Amino acid sequence: MKQKKLLSLEATPKLSLVPLPLPGLRPILFGPEVCQDLSAAGAKEWIVTNGLGGYASSTLTGMNTRRYHGLLVAAAHPPLRRVVLLSKVEETVIAPGGRFELAANRYAGVVHPEGHRYLMEFRLDPWPTFIYQVGEILLEKSVFLLPGENAVVIGYTLHAGPGPIELAVRPLTAFRDFRWVSHENAEFDTRLIEQPGVLTLHPYEMLPPLVIHHTAELVERSPCWYKNFEYAQPEEGQGVQATEDLWSFGNLLFLLKVGESCALVASTGRRGSVDLTFHERRLENTQAVLAQTMTPPGSGPLTTRLSWTSESFVARSTPGGAETYLLAGFPWSTCWGRDALISLPGLTLATRRFDLARSILETCVSKVKGGLIPVRLAEEDGSAEYDSADTSLWFYWAVWHYWKATRDLKFISKKLLDPMREIMEGYLDGTPFGIRMDEDGLILLSDKELPLTWMDAREPSERGQIPGRAVTPRFGKPVEVNALWYCALEIMGSLGDRLGLKRANTYSRLARLVQEHFVHTFVSPKGFLYDRITEIFQDPSIRPNMLIAASLPFTPVSRTHAAIVLDRVEKELLTPVGIRSLSPEHPQYRGRYQGNLKERASAYHQGTVWTWLIGPYVTTVLKVRKRTRATQEILRRQLSALLPHLEEGGLGALPELFDGDPPHTPRGGISQAWSVGEVLRALYEAKLGDL
Repeated sequence: MKQKKLLSLEATPKLSLVPLPLPGLRPILFGPEVCQDLSAAGAKEWIVTNGLGGYASSTLTGMNTRRYHGLLVAAAHPPLRRVVLLSKVEETVIAPGGRFELAANRYAGVVHPEGHRYLMEFRLDPWPTFIYQVGEILLEKSVFLLPGENAVVIGYTLHAGPGPIELAVRPLTAFRDFRWVSHENAEFDTRLIEQPGVLTLHPYEMLPPLVIHHTAELVERSPCWYKNFEYAQPEEGQGVQATEDLWSFGNLLFLLKVGESCALVASTGRRGSVDLTFHERRLENTQAVLAQTMTPPGSGPLTTRLSWTSESFVARSTPGGAETYLLAGFPWSTCWGRDALISLPGLTLATRRFDLARSILETCVSKVKGGLIPVRLAEEDGSAEYDSADTSLWFYWAVWHYWKATRDLKFISKKLLDPMREIMEGYLDGTPFGIRMDEDGLILLSDKELPLTWMDAREPSERGQIPGRAVTPRFGKPVEVNALWYCALEIMGSLGDRLGLKRANTYSRLARLVQEHFVHTFVSPKGFLYDRITEIFQDPSIRPNMLIAASLPFTPVSRTHAAIVLDRVEKELLTPVGIRSLSPEHPQYRGRYQGNLKERASAYHQGTVWTWLIGPYVTTVLKVRKRTRATQEILRRQLSALLPHLEEGGLGALPELFDGDPPHTPRGGISQAWSVGEVLRALYEAKLGDL
């Protein structure tokens, strides 16, 4: 069989061999001192996405440390029902000097093989690229996803060596829900269907097949189960098994001369064969994503990288499909309405992707029911879940930001106005889950069990049982929900007046009543805001919810009281990486997000820093102190502290959480939409895009 040549490159002894022309997007690069240190390399994770909800993700060495890792995590019903089909591939270089295994895995505390010892460089530029050196042999590996397809391309180029080599690539497959693990079982159909250049595995009828297009010289069948891979990331072993068995049919054998390349494409099924110019296809993909992000000229490294990352959260039901979502984050988060709406101004408007903003807003309103927008879509079947008091109110906030950025009244009138009125009527008359306007015009949450605000952690339950009580009770009248309610009324009044809405004045009059009662109810004698009010209790806990209230475009909080709120936040909640969820002075403060499920749930909103809250902080600073050079310099120092975090945890992204206590270790999801979105919005509002 004749060797299929994909691309010839001039051999060079230098690393960083195929730089891509991405103005302003600096490569994230690590040398052997990090790549060959398993502890350091394992703490750095990369993720690339396909615009359908699917992704590929692993660590610098390619050692999977989470059950969520995989080279093809496909969205079976985009953007949900994600399944790990191809977990990883293991490479072996066969040369006159011997056999050299490039993979690394952990089994019961033992690492085998130790291929990381050959890893000289990892580069995110913008796709994951690995450079291995074995004596005189220099081999590059590249991973990227095809946009709009559940398909991963894995390519190899031999850049240097004393002669030809043989490269054996062994795919390891999982075929399971991305939240669980697989084990050897009799139901797994191990048959391999082989056609010229194409291999197909379909072990379970209820899951998609795995189709591998390749340019290998030979398919070497050596089927077996690889047993007891160990996953050691924090969420593993907490109620879910941390070991896994993976199936392999054997090896793909490639012959490579210096300057030659080879590739395989693993997918859920696609027409055609391997793209014979996969490096060129990678460049095309990169340029297509860059065209979507529209980073303004002169943008700095933080703005440019986060603008690029913003595209990773976009997921469509089909390529170019009518329904467009923002995934809440990676690796485990699903479609969350609240997160999407809070993320929208930063991810779409600050990056000037107005068509994308319109598509997301239309998808949100298409699912309004009972006066509520879904807070989440279930991963299993995409069913909408509505148990949230604030998601629908954040919708008005997002619409207002859209209006301010575009002045597009026509779209608002045609597509959004009727749902906006429906949501208003729902809150006025009462919605499901005990959410209703009380006699004083304030919103009351009467259900004492359900966590209906963004602080929604619940005590973990045994498998199959109903989750436990809310860790952070917010029933009664939460401060940020009522500030959002006031803001929504003002937005309805303001936009309604521009659109000639008959009830515009009614909304504005009700807003004045709400403001009067808000001030009377929530402003404490010391000037800061109570976190929530019940019939018998005024909660004085110092939390960021009062900061959210002060930051809104229409806020019931006076500038004087906003200054007091800001001062209290800076004294007790502000950290170099964002805002704590509870003051360290509070007896229930938890400074570390770690431990078992119960311990982490108890810390989730009890002191943990939430990255997205930097957005409300920056907005409030600008409201209270104005955008002066001195203020910008203070905010520049605050936001620039996030820049180093682009190279730890989730590479090129910002995490969901940090510990409340120093050294503020990143926690939770490695790449979170509202973390990225709110930092982008903050950079835009503070005019710090050069950062």
